[in-house]
Amino acid sequence: MLRYFFRNKLHLSLLSALAAASWSVYFEIPVNGWAILTVFLLTFSIYQYNRLTDDIEDAINDPDSLERATKSDIFITYVIFYLISILSLVIASRFGASAFLAAAFIIVIGYLYNHKTIPLHLAKRLKGARRLKDIYIVKNLTPPLDWATALIFLPLFFEGRPLSLKAWICWGYVFICAFFIEVMWDMRDRHGDLVSGIKTIGNTLTFPQTKRLLIAISLISGAILFGFTFTKILPASSYFLLLNNVAVMVIATMYSEHKEPFMRKISDLTIVLATVLFLSFGLIAFYSR
Repeated sequence: MLRYFFRNKLHLSLLSALAAASWSVYFEIPVNGWAILTVFLLTFSIYQYNRLTDDIEDAINDPDSLERATKSDIFITYVIFYLISILSLVIASRFGASAFLAAAFIIVIGYLYNHKTIPLHLAKRLKGARRLKDIYIVKNLTPPLDWATALIFLPLFFEGRPLSLKAWICWGYVFICAFFIEVMWDMRDRHGDLVSGIKTIGNTLTFPQTKRLLIAISLISGAILFGFTFTKILPASSYFLLLNNVAVMVIATMYSEHKEPFMRKISDLTIVLATVLFLSFGLIAFYSR
């Protein structure tokens, strides 16, 4: 049952919805059920579709999940991705142009990340890359765009709120947190990505170098967050997020290139931990108002 939950990305979908709710509390806006549902649907559809498009690397990294996804490829493609994407756009359109455009942006990024849409003549200049996930560095930056936009901007847009400096700072912080998770997943999937020819930070740098990169960025982002909180641009409860930076450094230290199954388990816990921290962040903000 637990494997089914993780394999079908239900944990990502539910935890993303909870995170969006917690940030709504943090921004002192009503928790919009439609916004939370849209975040759930978008996360679920994009990550389910991703199970079909990692066929070469997942044949090594996660063959069981790939086999199950392939058996349901038509259902995943046309019902879970296309139909749910359309449903999400219909819901978002009820809350104005900003909400609709943000939802459309998330869907388009998710599609370009997974689907081979780059023209062949352009792909030749990109060393054969046909998807965003095939482009070095871009692979690690595009999913954080979706995550940050969904968790921070969608709840605000659904309530008709403008994007303040506080919102942009939080968007940037969630972007960095999602980047940490993406790099950790690439460290975990290093072998399969190498075989499939996909260049990632996790397989172009050595394991020790990648760990040092994560720790360095975590320290820098933590210092910036501390500065915004210390100067009262963010509320005092924002100090709590520094625990997430500590968690990144601890988890990165635990990673070992010789223990891939262990890293896979830890990587699942990474997203759980991050989202629980976001939820706690929102609750602390709520009780400290």
